[in-house]
Amino acid sequence: MYYFFLGNTPELSRLEIESLISGDLQPVLPGILAYEGQLDITKNVSFLGGTRKLAEQKLIGPKADVITLLTSVLAVTPNKNVAITDYAKSGLNKGDLHQLKTAVNRPLRFVSMETTEHELILLAHQHVAELNILPVVGDETKVSIATTTWIFDAEDWIHRDRNKPYRDIKRGMLPPKLARILVNLATGGKDRSLYDPFCGTGTVLTEALIAGVRAVYGSDTNPDAITGTQANLDWAVTTYQLPSINVYLKQADVSHPPFESVDSIATEPYMGPLLDDRNPRPLDKLKDIAKGLDKLYRGAFKAWYNLLPEGGRVVMTIPSFAVYGRVIPTIRVDSITSLGYNYISSVAYGKPGAAVIRNITVLEKK
Repeated sequence: MYYFFLGNTPELSRLEIESLISGDLQPVLPGILAYEGQLDITKNVSFLGGTRKLAEQKLIGPKADVITLLTSVLAVTPNKNVAITDYAKSGLNKGDLHQLKTAVNRPLRFVSMETTEHELILLAHQHVAELNILPVVGDETKVSIATTTWIFDAEDWIHRDRNKPYRDIKRGMLPPKLARILVNLATGGKDRSLYDPFCGTGTVLTEALIAGVRAVYGSDTNPDAITGTQANLDWAVTTYQLPSINVYLKQADVSHPPFESVDSIATEPYMGPLLDDRNPRPLDKLKDIAKGLDKLYRGAFKAWYNLLPEGGRVVMTIPSFAVYGRVIPTIRVDSITSLGYNYISSVAYGKPGAAVIRNITVLEKK
């Protein structure tokens, strides 16, 4: 049994996991899913953008015997530094942790005497063995003891975002973690090619390279974006020692793709002018912007239809504007389905109170 600990948008995290693994995921607690199948962490887990950590079940037993269960797991855990995280609310206290130290009968240091959720950076930096106490679904009298086996590398995500050679804050606002989710939703982790028709600074294509797609295609109307994307891809290949794959970049309008065929599309399109408290727009102006984006996206979906095979996926962040106490959509799902696509899912992604909501929308060519 494995446990996935999801990110800040759990529904999106779950969709991503389901795109990479087969089998049922069972909710344990809000933001935690259990999985009974086999996992290859290198292949199935390390490429996730929306999961915080993964834990593997070691023991299951009566909640009343939680100290005994923890002692048994600690006895075969070589790490000196240990953390206990009690999601099952077993009522552990500092006296119980001191009892564990005595019972294990070897040098042991708890990095914290708190049993609430620990900082992942602390766990990673101090090489901490984390034992998670989790409830057992359907049996309140039992708990599961699971050890953390994988933690997402926050510093590497930040490095990838800030240290690439070409950045443009007006065009490159897509976080690498979200770009990775888009890639996984589009390709399902399979050996496919991927196209970003609004490539910007190449964030989606960079994540596709690192995730191991067969080939990447990118286009943009801005020639600087093409040059900058190439620089960022070259940087990623060198930094992460990636194998050389097929990379195709061309300047082009989104309604006239410069390529004949691709397996999948993942993109964050042009979403209109920057909207925030410092740049308020009248309601009528926002409606006009939404209509303009609707026209742009319709042209794009029409053009992409001829590129994709049957069942080929398009994953796109479709914006809507949350302003003046209402939500103004851009293109609607029924408009897209009328253009030859099946609707799969859509998840709103964004900070509370944000003026622009990213609707991560998954579609397939009919």
